[in-house]
Amino acid sequence: MIILWAGIFVFSFHACTHMVAAGDTWVALACGRHFSNHGVDTADPFSANSHEPGPTEEQLAKYPKWLHGAIKYWHPTGWINQNWGTHYLFFWLAKTFGSEGNYNYDALIYWKFIVTLIGAVATYYIARIIGVCPLLAAVGACFAPFVGRTFIDVRPAVFSNMLTPILILVFVLATYRNILYIWLVVPVTVFWCNVHGGYLYVFMVGVLFVAMHFITIPFSRRFITIGKRGVLHTIGAGFAAFVAMIIFNPFHLTNLTHTFIITLSEHAKSWRTVNEWHPAFEWSNPVGQETAFLVMYIIAWVVLVLWLFARFLKPGRADKRARRQIEQAPSDQYQWPKIDLPVITIAAFTVYMAVRSRRFIPIAASAACPVMALFVQQAICTIAARIQMSRKQKFAVPEMPRICQRALWVAAAATVLFFGCFWGGKFKRVYLDPWPVDGKYDSVFMRMTASNVKPTDVGRFIKENKISGRMFNYWTEGGAIAFAQEPDPETGRTPLQLFMDGRAQAAYDHDKFLLWNNIKSGGPTVQNARLARRKLTDDDYDKIGKWINQQMKRYNVWVVLMPNNELNSVFVKGLRKSKNWVAVYIDSYQRMWVDTDDPRGETLLTDVLNQKARFPNESARNLTLGHLLIGATDIRAARAGYEHLSKAFHIRPTQISIMELISAAKWKELKKAAIADMERYLEHFINNKDDLSKKGDYEKKLLAAMFVGKYLTPQIRRTNPELLKKYSNLTKEYKSERLRMLNRSRW
Repeated sequence: MIILWAGIFVFSFHACTHMVAAGDTWVALACGRHFSNHGVDTADPFSANSHEPGPTEEQLAKYPKWLHGAIKYWHPTGWINQNWGTHYLFFWLAKTFGSEGNYNYDALIYWKFIVTLIGAVATYYIARIIGVCPLLAAVGACFAPFVGRTFIDVRPAVFSNMLTPILILVFVLATYRNILYIWLVVPVTVFWCNVHGGYLYVFMVGVLFVAMHFITIPFSRRFITIGKRGVLHTIGAGFAAFVAMIIFNPFHLTNLTHTFIITLSEHAKSWRTVNEWHPAFEWSNPVGQETAFLVMYIIAWVVLVLWLFARFLKPGRADKRARRQIEQAPSDQYQWPKIDLPVITIAAFTVYMAVRSRRFIPIAASAACPVMALFVQQAICTIAARIQMSRKQKFAVPEMPRICQRALWVAAAATVLFFGCFWGGKFKRVYLDPWPVDGKYDSVFMRMTASNVKPTDVGRFIKENKISGRMFNYWTEGGAIAFAQEPDPETGRTPLQLFMDGRAQAAYDHDKFLLWNNIKSGGPTVQNARLARRKLTDDDYDKIGKWINQQMKRYNVWVVLMPNNELNSVFVKGLRKSKNWVAVYIDSYQRMWVDTDDPRGETLLTDVLNQKARFPNESARNLTLGHLLIGATDIRAARAGYEHLSKAFHIRPTQISIMELISAAKWKELKKAAIADMERYLEHFINNKDDLSKKGDYEKKLLAAMFVGKYLTPQIRRTNPELLKKYSNLTKEYKSERLRMLNRSRW
C-alpha cells in the first residue's frame, strides 16, 4: 500500500507541473480582493463596458410592486461571478501566506496540488468500492491525472476536476455501502455551486443515475441496483441539492438562469469559440495536449470489447456442473459479476462530453479510469475462471503464483521510484534552478503560469502615476491590470477601467464582445481587404489608424496597453500610424500608448519627458525616454535619447532594448556609437558566457547577442572577413542553443 500511495502522490504531483498561461488566475485574484474587501455583489468594479447591476426600476416596472424586493434578492442581474468562492480563496491564500502588497502566489500552486491529489484519491476509492483490486485501482488513480495534466491550471475549473470524482464516489457509496450516503450530494452541490459553474454536472449525471437504477430494478440478478427505496432517496437528495443551490448562493436563482443563458442562448455558440471549448481531437488546438486522452480513449474501447467478450464466457446450460457450483456460490467459486449500469453510463457520458469539448478531458479521465480498471479486472478473472474450468472442472479464479505477485510489486516500486526521481529532477531544473527566461519574476508560480510576461511593472506605473479613466487592453491581460491597481476603498472600483477582459459572458453583453473583436481586428478596412483577398498596404494602415482613433474617442478611451508580442498586429500597426497616440511606457513585455489629444495624455507625456513620471525601474524609464527622444527631428534630442537607450540596454539586454538601439543607429550621427556599444556587449557576452548561463535572464541576454550578431554581420561584410565569419557562426550557434534552452525550460 505504501508503494501504491506513493504512486498516486507522484502522478498527482506530475499532473500539476504543466505550464499553462494564467489569464484567469489574475482575474481571480482581482475579483477575490474585491470580494474580500466589499463582499459579493453584481456591480463590476473593473470595466466601463460590463453589465449594469440590476434589476433596475425600469425592468421591475412590469411586475407588481410587492414583488420587487423578492425579485431583487432572488434574481439579481449584472456581473454574475459563479466562481466567486474560488476567487476569494485564491486571494486569501496569496495574502495569508504572504503579506499585503507582497503576496505569496506559490500558495496557489500548493492549492492546485492538494486539489489534484484529493481528486486522485477519490478516483482510487471509486474503483475500490466497485470491486477493483488495490493495484488496478491505483493504476486508474494514477492514469486519470496523467491524462488530464495539460488541462490542469490555476483556475476555478480545477475544483470541478476534484468534485467530479467526489460526486461519483458519493454515488458508489450509496450503491455499495448505504443508500443514505446519497444525501452527501447536498453539501457537495452547495460547495460546488459557489466555486465553479460546473456544478450543473451534479444534476446531469444525477438524472442518469436515477434513470439507470430505475431501469435495472426488475433485473436485480444481473444488474447492481439501489431499488425503489434508493431511487426515492436519490430523487429527494437531488431536490434538496437543487433548493440548497439556490438558497446558499449569493446569486440565488440567477446562478442557475445565468448558466442556461451562457450555454443555451442564441449567443452561446459565439462565446464558445474559444479554444478550450473545441473538440478533444482537434490536433492543431493550442489548449492542452490530447494525445494522452486519445490513448485512454483507445484503451477504453479495447477493454470494453474485451469485457463484452468475457461476458459471453459464462458457462452455458451444457456446463451443468459449473452452473451448479456458481449457484451454490461457495467461497472458492468465482461469482459472476453484476453490471453496474449507472456508473458505466456516467463514465461514457462524461467521455462523450470530453470528445465534444476538450475542457472536460480531466473529469472524463476521473470518471472513466475506475470503470476501465473494473472492466480489465472482470475480464481477466472471467477468462482465468473459464480456463480453470476447462482444465480442472472448477469455475474459480486461480491464485496468482507468488513469484508473479512479487514481480508485479517490484515493477510497481521501480516505476514509482523511476518517475519520482525523473520528474523530481526535472521539477528542480525547470522550477527551482536559475530561470533563463526571467531573472526577476521567477517563482514557481511565475514560471508555471507564464506570469512573468503579465503587466506587473506597468501596473505599478499606472498606480504610482494615478492614471485613471478608460483604457483599451488585451483580452487576457485585464485581470492582471485590475489587480495591479489600487481600488477605491469605498466602492472597490479601479481608477483605470478596462474595455473588456477574460470574464467574457460573466460580465459583458455579447455586443461588447463583438465590439472588442471588431476594434482589435482593425475594423472595416481589414474586412474589405480580406474579402478582396489582398494584403494590407500603407494606405490601409493609415485608414485603420484613423478608424481606431475614432473608436477610441467615441468610447472615451485615452490609454491603450498591449503586450510587445502584439507589435506586429494590425491593431498596433494601425494605432502607431495615428500621430496623436504616443508610447509613454515600454518594458521588456508591455507597451502603453496615450492619446495626446486628451489633456490627460498630453500631461502624462510631458511628465515622462520631464522625468517627473514615476517608473517601476530604471530600465523601463530609460527605454521609454530613449524611444521618445530618438524619434525627434532634433539631433540633440536624438543624442539624449541614445544615451537613455544605451543605459537601458546595459541595465537589461533584451530583444526590445536591442531593437531600440538598432533603431537609433538609423541616425548617421549615432550609428558609429551604436555599433561600438553592440560590439562591446557581444565581446563581453562571449567572454563571460559560461558565468551568464548559470544566472537568471540568460535567454534574453542570449537573444540580444543573436540580434547584435545578426545586425553587425552586414556592417563588417567587406572590412573584416574573419570577424564576419565569427559573428555568423555565433549567430547560428546561439540560435540553436536558445531553442534547446527554451525546450528544457518548458514542461
